[in-house]
Amino acid sequence: METKNKRSILESIRRRLHFNNGCYVDPIGKSGGLALWWSDEVTLDVRFSSKNMFRCIVNWPRISNQFLITFVYAPPVWNDRLRFWNQLKSIARENSYPWICVGDLNEVGAQNEKQGGNPCSRGRLDQYHSLTSDCEFMDLEFKGPNYTWSNNQDGEDNIRSRLDRALATVEWRNLFPLAQVIHEAKVGSDHCPLVVKCRVPLKKVPFSFKFEAKWTTHPECSQVIESAWNQPQRGSHLYGLTQKLRKCREALTDWSKKTFGKDKMKLKLLQERLRIIQAEPFSQDNLTREREIVKEIEILLLREEMAFHQRARVNWLSYGDKNSAFFHACMNQRRQRNQLLMLKAAGGNWVEDEDGINDLIYDYFSGLFESSGAWDFSEVLATVNGSRLLMCLIKNKELGEKMCYLN
Repeated sequence: METKNKRSILESIRRRLHFNNGCYVDPIGKSGGLALWWSDEVTLDVRFSSKNMFRCIVNWPRISNQFLITFVYAPPVWNDRLRFWNQLKSIARENSYPWICVGDLNEVGAQNEKQGGNPCSRGRLDQYHSLTSDCEFMDLEFKGPNYTWSNNQDGEDNIRSRLDRALATVEWRNLFPLAQVIHEAKVGSDHCPLVVKCRVPLKKVPFSFKFEAKWTTHPECSQVIESAWNQPQRGSHLYGLTQKLRKCREALTDWSKKTFGKDKMKLKLLQERLRIIQAEPFSQDNLTREREIVKEIEILLLREEMAFHQRARVNWLSYGDKNSAFFHACMNQRRQRNQLLMLKAAGGNWVEDEDGINDLIYDYFSGLFESSGAWDFSEVLATVNGSRLLMCLIKNKELGEKMCYLN
């Protein structure tokens, strides 16, 4: 975001905020100007600065890798913005670091990122998606208000857009798996402050059984399911069905721990054996052993990829494309997306602690079911936030007990 202030004023603000270092691009007249401040906790090497960008290499002692960060203020004029985006694309072609790009891109990425005014141009949207594709960026998404900029006009003249964002490469996302972007409330500006927190710890969630796609690669999988399913059960058909499902779940869980629990260790051992065999003189026996080991390694790698694929929920990419790093980044992204950091209470206050969030969820659903009169919301078996499962036991006067699962 442009500062519109002289260096002397910005230096005074920097000292009050206790930042030890700074770099500036002076405004031209009453417009433009950029400021970058940082503490001694990180080493920042500013490789390039202009009226639209700071390009820096960051060395942070907490992590082993250096990474590239670009702080941007894209030009408001469309033709100038295209030239600036081409500059970002040229950085992508030369870059070898994990990369994050943060700032005001002065463009939305989809129709739903703008409210009011004229619809977004299809051509401009295509140009934005060309930028993210050529730079191999993924949107880090956000928590907070949907729009980061407003023209602050009244009535139908009001326009709000998401112009500010954080984009990163897969390598950067995997370097910072717990990173999360926060849109703070805007005060004294038409833009929201954009905060990138590099470490937002995941909330602990109870274990929830899910059928693993990788199990189907093992010949014993169907046998385990069949054995558990065919065990005789007493009671009604519905009760028998639930018991069969429970026994299948328990059998698969135990079998998975024994069969797949040491896959990573097994993969390392096989890779070491392969390295030794390939270093030995050629023989037909060695070639046969090598082929067998390679086949086992490929199966283990496929299982690993299937596990990441399932958790990432990326359905358009098929197995075998060797995109484990991409799946891992998507999985990290999804975990952070599903985190519930705060809820707004009826009085307008934000609740951030876990117990308070659980109480709000309990009160909401109990009031929802009790308000109709027909439902008796009798008991909450478990209340959790984020992606955890909320299980409610509800009773209907006519239909009897039902178990309601709310995600």
